[in-house]
Amino acid sequence: MTPSPPSESNHSLPPISNNNGMTNNEKEDNEDNNDDNNNNNDQTLRQIWFMEPKTANHNKSTLTYAGVEHIANHKYKPGAYTILDDMCNPIWTSLTNRLPLTLAPNAVTTLGGLHCLLSYLLLWHHAPSWIEAVPSHAIVLSGWCIIAYYTLDCMDGKQARRTGTSSPLGQLFDHGFDCLCNLSHASIFAAYTRIGASVNIVLVQNGVQFAFFMAQWEEYYTGILPHATSRYFGVTEMNYAMG
Repeated sequence: MTPSPPSESNHSLPPISNNNGMTNNEKEDNEDNNDDNNNNNDQTLRQIWFMEPKTANHNKSTLTYAGVEHIANHKYKPGAYTILDDMCNPIWTSLTNRLPLTLAPNAVTTLGGLHCLLSYLLLWHHAPSWIEAVPSHAIVLSGWCIIAYYTLDCMDGKQARRTGTSSPLGQLFDHGFDCLCNLSHASIFAAYTRIGASVNIVLVQNGVQFAFFMAQWEEYYTGILPHATSRYFGVTEMNYAMG
């Protein structure tokens, strides 16, 4: 009589252990815990230059445990204001106070971003190669879109604080839109100057995105997001001047 095959549950292989009697998974967990215990700050603060640090969950997660804690405790701190910022702040606050309390701050951000999308699509239609003449009504509308976008961009944070819904993810959502809107800004400049599809537009686009990246990078290390080079010139002056 042929014996039945043994069940896997009764004859499963024992976990592979190292010389210290620990399984490989236990060793990885222990290394993760040691890394987090030895580094109170996000490890990317010292390793972001050349390689990303080992993340949580056996390097399967996007963030380290310390990185999650860092995001949860993040507080937005703006840099110095310009003279124009001080002049416009009461206007932005007054406009924000007219918004309904039921309106989510992210909705304000989205509405501003849609203005940039409208401007981008409009100029794409009239000047797809950045050498065609742009009609006057398209120029006026694009100018309005920039002013509306930036005004709403200055209102979404105030709406978040007004409704008690400020969060690090809200800032990420806001600045993610700002990054995408840089495409619209570069497109507007290219269409106005009729720069053409040449290396010049690449330089313009890289310059805009590099400046934006460096501001975020500085905030990552200092905790303060700069938006002005002096009391007389900053992001507000640039956006309203373009408008």
